[in-house]
Amino acid sequence: MAHLQTNWGRFKSHLEAWFIDHEILRVLFRNFYAISGDAYRSNHPSPGFIKKIHKNLGIKTIISMRRADTTGQYLLEKEACMLSGITLINLPMSSRSLPEVDNILKAKETLESAEYPILIHCKSGADRAGLMSVFYAHFIQHKTIEDSLKQLSMKYGHFRWAETGKLDYFFDNFLAFQEQHPDISFLEWVNNHYDRAALDAQFQSAGWANIVVNKILRRE
Repeated sequence: MAHLQTNWGRFKSHLEAWFIDHEILRVLFRNFYAISGDAYRSNHPSPGFIKKIHKNLGIKTIISMRRADTTGQYLLEKEACMLSGITLINLPMSSRSLPEVDNILKAKETLESAEYPILIHCKSGADRAGLMSVFYAHFIQHKTIEDSLKQLSMKYGHFRWAETGKLDYFFDNFLAFQEQHPDISFLEWVNNHYDRAALDAQFQSAGWANIVVNKILRRE
């Protein structure tokens, strides 16, 4: 937090958040939605937005799918959470990779132990926030994976045709497995049947979609 102790450091942090991390776009479209009465999702929240949702929604925990680092956007988020008494949990995942087993189990543990209401976010609120929202719908609301997958859709800006489609491919493979093994739960599949390396080798994305996601939208 030393970067925020000087006027120049604070100014640079805001510049980085606004122009490098695209807060200038997020302020126009927050990509904010309710998952349930005590769980919400969005893109990376600004300090002002954190203050607003704490006041209006009583948010007690923010689960960020991004790294805890020295970037301006992280430092400003961390400070805003401290000022509002919100617990900030960083659970970094990739939107371009199939989920790792340890991260899936950690996501479940985090959702089960968090103090609610919560906000889940990543940079854009589309891919990793969508993944965590699927986990919330399944592990906390006890919805089927098929029903939970409504949280991972174009409605939130998610592209299944790009490399970010690995998240869809992950769940699609479970659903295909479940058709043949209806008694095997999602968690059992993850622990005992999920072959991450094999699925990664099989996945193919569309070039045009990667241009949209990587070059135009500049997703993480």
